[in-house]
Amino acid sequence: MTRRLLAIAVAIVLAAFGTAGVLWYAFSADSRAQDRISNPVTVAVAAQAIPAGTTGNAIRTRKLVRYEKMPKDAVPSDAIGQLSTDQDDKVLTSNVAAGQVLMAASFGDSTSVASGLALPKGSLAVTVQTSAPEQVAGYVQRGSLVSIFLTYKVLDSKGEETKIVRTRVLLPQVEVLAVGGKTTTQDAPAAGNADTGDASLLVTVAVTQAEAERLIQGLNSGSLYLGLLGDSTAVKPGPGVDNRDANSGSAPIFR
Repeated sequence: MTRRLLAIAVAIVLAAFGTAGVLWYAFSADSRAQDRISNPVTVAVAAQAIPAGTTGNAIRTRKLVRYEKMPKDAVPSDAIGQLSTDQDDKVLTSNVAAGQVLMAASFGDSTSVASGLALPKGSLAVTVQTSAPEQVAGYVQRGSLVSIFLTYKVLDSKGEETKIVRTRVLLPQVEVLAVGGKTTTQDAPAAGNADTGDASLLVTVAVTQAEAERLIQGLNSGSLYLGLLGDSTAVKPGPGVDNRDANSGSAPIFR
């Protein structure tokens, strides 16, 4: 009987120690959490979705942000604490979702804006339509650098089509501004384009006037193909490749 009472007493003592340990850990965890927010910082948070191209002045005057306190350790180093007149002439270079912390890197200087689309200075936006393979299977995204290739039928001196089909670099490097949704082509395709009814993708790129003219002409003269550029990739214009075996001004498809 005495042994049983001793065992029960030991169990009660151990349970008490265990409970005390759990309570101590809970209180210390709460204390640590309080310590982390004891030095909060104020950050600007989007009160609603803000489209690309919105100026800092518009964000301030229209009160598109709210200010919240967050633990310093959880705030990125370039988070904006208070919108000031320094951001008035700058614009958002990308869309900001509601509840997103505004970052200094979200604003840019040398941009012009058309319909909410931020454009590099001196550029205009042109949208082309390609199918998934020609758009690198979906790996082309906003901000990507791409080369645009054109496959077309060569014309003779009289402007008549020959049996020669050539592929050349049309634009060595352009910036992708946006990748739109899928559409379905209903009209008859230009020479060399995908078959009617194929799903296609809209890709908007930033180009100069001269590049836009070449791109639109190419789009209506043949088929376009995009090549995704890496940091060290260098693409240069050249004579291209055609479907002849040899003895052509451009490089033959078989070397």
